[in-house]
Amino acid sequence: MSRTLFLLTLLSLSLLYGGQYREWKYSKTFVLKKDQLQHVLIYDGEKRHQLSFRWTLYVNHGLVMHVDYDGHTYQPHLSTRYRLQRFKVDLFSKPIDLSQPGGEHPFALLIFRAFDEKKREAYLDLLIKSYDKHKILYE
Repeated sequence: MSRTLFLLTLLSLSLLYGGQYREWKYSKTFVLKKDQLQHVLIYDGEKRHQLSFRWTLYVNHGLVMHVDYDGHTYQPHLSTRYRLQRFKVDLFSKPIDLSQPGGEHPFALLIFRAFDEKKREAYLDLLIKSYDKHKILYE
């Protein structure tokens, strides 16, 4: 019963938030077990950038993450509560182009969606907002 409820909740969240992903250049959902490392390679022309992330601890409905982007390490604590479920990583610096929406730099957003207690798996979304043509590879 609880597994069915969990799957229905996950499906409703994807339908609810699915419309907002249309504005993102890249979006991908990952299901990770404890200490399972996920690599994402981002090519900006000839330059290669690497984003890696994993989770190490799930306690009190919160996930302790380890995130590495081009040698810069972060350890965010993500929760399923609205304001605490996201972690933003600025990708590569670029002069602000006023023609872009909000004049933002390209960035990645890591979102903690859910945790399956029985399987001990975390469901994470990775969204990348980029205004140029970049190549994204998932390892």
